[in-house]
Amino acid sequence: MSGDRLRPWSVAATLVAAVAVVVAAQSGYAALLGVVAVLALAVVAGWPAVGGSRTPAASSAVLALAAAGMLAATVRQDVRWLPAAVALGIVASFFHQLLRPPPRDGLVLTLVAAFGGLVLLASGSLLVASGHDAGSRPVLVVAMVAAGVGVVGDLLVPVRAVRPFLGFVVLLLGMAVAALAASWSDQLTVLGALGIGAASATLSWSFRRVLALQPALLGTVGQLAVGCGSVLLVGSVVRLFALLS
Repeated sequence: MSGDRLRPWSVAATLVAAVAVVVAAQSGYAALLGVVAVLALAVVAGWPAVGGSRTPAASSAVLALAAAGMLAATVRQDVRWLPAAVALGIVASFFHQLLRPPPRDGLVLTLVAAFGGLVLLASGSLLVASGHDAGSRPVLVVAMVAAGVGVVGDLLVPVRAVRPFLGFVVLLLGMAVAALAASWSDQLTVLGALGIGAASATLSWSFRRVLALQPALLGTVGQLAVGCGSVLLVGSVVRLFALLS
């Protein structure tokens, strides 16, 4: 099956993105904003095709507009304006469909693709918000380490004997590296680190695995979008655990 093939660009993008986020987070908000903006551009360029949009160019334009608004909303630490930026993206997604002459083939699929892209971009914006708070950075680091190690699941996909157990492998690896990373910080408990590692590794890998059969994953742009998107998606985990810690 094509879904059981290794997607090398997706793996590479995931690793590079996770490392870049960790390095940028140590420098503060501005550096993290720049890195996430680059990852968002990769999603904007490739996600509409991955999601099956019938109007990929227009969908990319909508996502670019929404991404600019979401990243601008992270200037405030409380991200008060982030929901408004997401709402702007939703409205723009519907509006650009109204501009298409009927019959609007693939309308529902195109809208679903746009909304999926908005979720990725919103989660990435939550990553940027953690750059305001030094207390959130340990959570971010542990989450990115776990997301990065999750690529082991991608690398083992061609091995038929372990394929049914890949989810458990990724889960355990994520928890193990998260506990190890937390041992270097006195700001996280081992139990909290285990939760962060389990959620981040599983979410990031599952996202890539679920999309493995999409035709756009046969190309480089699609793989880069999914790899970067799987890192941006972890922003929701970082924000949740940062608020709980």
